[in-house]
Amino acid sequence: MVLGRKYKKLIGKMVEVDWKDPTGFVNENLREVKLSKCTSIGILREIKEDYIILQTSKYEDSESGDYTSITMGCITALREYKDS
Repeated sequence: MVLGRKYKKLIGKMVEVDWKDPTGFVNENLREVKLSKCTSIGILREIKEDYIILQTSKYEDSESGDYTSITMGCITALREYKDS
């Protein structure tokens, strides 16, 4: 998924990302091996060439926090978060 200009406006905003997580399987039947569908919610901090950075928490008075990097090829949808 190549993220165009329309997604740049989401940087710094709360977003919802649907993505497929590569998953390891050990001692499993081949028919059970698949990607895991995931949804992550957080602040979109950066869009890099081949991944995004999602911030899920930030420590007070610090640049440190909890971040998730998601490879572009795994992203199936990216949208502004709307609380339901």
